[in-house]
Amino acid sequence: MKFQYIPYIWPLIVSAFVSFSLGIYAFLHRNVKGTVSFILSMAAVTIWSSGNALEMAGVDFSTKLFWANMQYFAYCYSPVTLLAMCMQFTGYDGWIRSRKVLWLAVVPTIIVLLVWTEGFHGLMRYNLHMDYSGSFPVIEKEYGPAFYIHALYSHLLNLTAWVLLIRAVFFKNTVYRKQAAALLIGISLIVIPNILYISGLSPVKKFDITPLFFAPAGIIIAWGIYRYRLFDVVPIARAAVIESMDAGVMVLDLQERVLDINPAFREIVNCSVLKTPVKTVEEICGSIPELANACTDRSITHSEFTIKTGEMPKVYEVFLSPITDHMGELIGRLVITYDTTEKKREQQRYLEQQWKLAITEERERLARDLHDNLGQVLGFINLQAQGIRQELINAKVSIASDKLDKLIDVSHTAHNDIREYICNVRNTAAMEKDFLTGLAKNIDSFEEQSGLKVKLDIPCGFTGEELEPNIRINILSIIKEALNNIRKHAEAKNVKILFSIAQDEIGVLIEDDGKGFDANPVKDNAKTGFGLGIMKERASEIGADVDIKSVEGKGSCIAVTVTISGEEKRNANKTNAG
Repeated sequence: MKFQYIPYIWPLIVSAFVSFSLGIYAFLHRNVKGTVSFILSMAAVTIWSSGNALEMAGVDFSTKLFWANMQYFAYCYSPVTLLAMCMQFTGYDGWIRSRKVLWLAVVPTIIVLLVWTEGFHGLMRYNLHMDYSGSFPVIEKEYGPAFYIHALYSHLLNLTAWVLLIRAVFFKNTVYRKQAAALLIGISLIVIPNILYISGLSPVKKFDITPLFFAPAGIIIAWGIYRYRLFDVVPIARAAVIESMDAGVMVLDLQERVLDINPAFREIVNCSVLKTPVKTVEEICGSIPELANACTDRSITHSEFTIKTGEMPKVYEVFLSPITDHMGELIGRLVITYDTTEKKREQQRYLEQQWKLAITEERERLARDLHDNLGQVLGFINLQAQGIRQELINAKVSIASDKLDKLIDVSHTAHNDIREYICNVRNTAAMEKDFLTGLAKNIDSFEEQSGLKVKLDIPCGFTGEELEPNIRINILSIIKEALNNIRKHAEAKNVKILFSIAQDEIGVLIEDDGKGFDANPVKDNAKTGFGLGIMKERASEIGADVDIKSVEGKGSCIAVTVTISGEEKRNANKTNAG
């Protein structure tokens, strides 16, 4: 082989050196996804640049033809490696993992064989000869039919890579536009000059200037890979993770337009695949007002909505978070929804268990108190009365015998009642009643003992299960104590119990039209204020307020107001709305 020095080879040498260096750098960082395709692409363009420089520096025909043929390895295989790199970025890496992409190399391999054997058939090039009319000699040739097949196939691959990247940049509303744009620019610097050369539209005639652009193209592509970690967080992760997530995911821009939505979210909002590039939140989520409102109100970061599907409604939680660019500027919002139906059911079951446990603990405590205090006192009174009666009988004193008999009977009856109540408290079947059942039993007992009818007013749908077990227990106890006071002291004709729900409070009002009392000195009267004191103690246990109002001759009113938690508030509001 014979060569001569030509200054024009220096840009090609620089380009080859840059692409070779980028390939070495990529090899040292080959743990980054997409690096293998990039290394192969840099190897191909290095062969292209260096082969073109050696062809240019060659003196005789055989030298130039050898290096021209060497360049066909790059001509044929670089479109395949570039397309493979783009497929990895745009979510078609299944072709790479399954090695289907190797089928794309069949035609290039045939073309390379035809190039090196064209002396026998002339399918690629023919009538090859030296042209000395320019600044340096070049090979002049005419193209055979196989060359046009090669050119068409190669640029079909390049066009496919282009389309994939253009879709990623302009038509796929993702956060990867900058990375796709870097890859698009780099590949365009390789493809466009080559198309101009083959079509004869290049400003430099008889000389392919494509290798001159390999260095800047490689730098731009490498910058996209390693600056943006192009293949670390590419849409293939989205295809593998986001698309298969059970949670619904939706991305919004600042104009409340839906940029992206996964299948789980489409199923939740009953939306088919988007037929237009962009739709608004109202178009996608209009059938679920709570969700649409959460998506359009930027102050909301967490919400909840219910969808009625058949007999069992589904409950979803929504979490909304801002999306910012690398400068910290807000560019959109991320909406994630989770099906929390089963979680709500478990919470309901847990509350029911807590309710039963609270009932058990309350009654066990009350039973112990009655047994240890009142039960023993009544038993002692009964025994003492019987002893006194016997002593009077022995002393033949009969004047107080009848009264002692009554005292013994009353104390015995009371003691039996206490024992029966303790047994009932410890009966596990009694735990099964809920708030409304407990309230109804208290009212029935009051009506049976007093002969009065109680007017009960409860908001539609309210069951009391929206409240924590301890709150339910103490509200029932306050109502029971208030009814006992009315039965014993009020001499009322009408009794009302009203429940109300307002914002973050639940109120209970117990009214009667009895004789009333002076509410002011109650605090100082231990005898008349004992029942009211119990009410206040129970209210303080749950953080409730008790307001006692009474006017002599005009009845009394006891108002209990309890603040409820966030979860209770949501449940109560749903009840109130219903």
